[in-house]
Amino acid sequence: MERIFEMDGQWNIIYYPSKPSGFSVLVIGDRTHYVNSSGAFWSTHPGRLQIVHHLKTQGYTLYSSNLYGANWGSPKASYLALRLYHIIMKNEILNEKIHILAEGMGALTALKLIELLEERVRSAVFLNPLLSLRDCLRKEQQNKVFYKKWIQEAAFAYGMKAKEMEEMILDTNSIEWRGTVPLRIIHIIGGGETASSLIYKMMEQTSLKNGVNFEIQYLMPEKRYKIASEACGFFRKYENTL
Repeated sequence: MERIFEMDGQWNIIYYPSKPSGFSVLVIGDRTHYVNSSGAFWSTHPGRLQIVHHLKTQGYTLYSSNLYGANWGSPKASYLALRLYHIIMKNEILNEKIHILAEGMGALTALKLIELLEERVRSAVFLNPLLSLRDCLRKEQQNKVFYKKWIQEAAFAYGMKAKEMEEMILDTNSIEWRGTVPLRIIHIIGGGETASSLIYKMMEQTSLKNGVNFEIQYLMPEKRYKIASEACGFFRKYENTL
């Protein structure tokens, strides 16, 4: 039970549950997670499809967009995600307060979308999120060949020249987290935990100041199958109020 439609030259997909609860989840994928005219990455990858199936069995309507591919959290992608939200709310019978499930690079778009949607986000779950373009830039700079390709890709997403993009990244805050919605980060262990934990700590402190729940969960790779149930359990905590 899926529906695929085009908007602003980008393909979007809706996954319908057999017994809808009225709650929905906006899925924002990683850099290579596509949606096209015939399907989506999350419809074909076994691990992601398992997440989709589990959430559907719990009554969730899921929807996602290609969002211009490797968008690196660009304003263009964030505003298209906002448009998608409004279209879904207009055409489907759903509660206006949504959950967000974002993976990898998708977390950058999710952070900006949370600010745009304000109180219309119930909670969010991030899977191995990329949360800082500045930290990503510094990591990529360690390999000049890959860095040139990366900065050009990011600059294209933002409609800038590579030098302008580099200056913009270095000029912004390390992390754009306001701590306004409950968030759980699910981190699959496999390297980079030390660098990520510093950002997680900063986010946790911001959330605590605002009295907002923030959770970090580390999973071994062989426990990936728990992602769906853990995400669902977190979402359920924030559905007592319509």
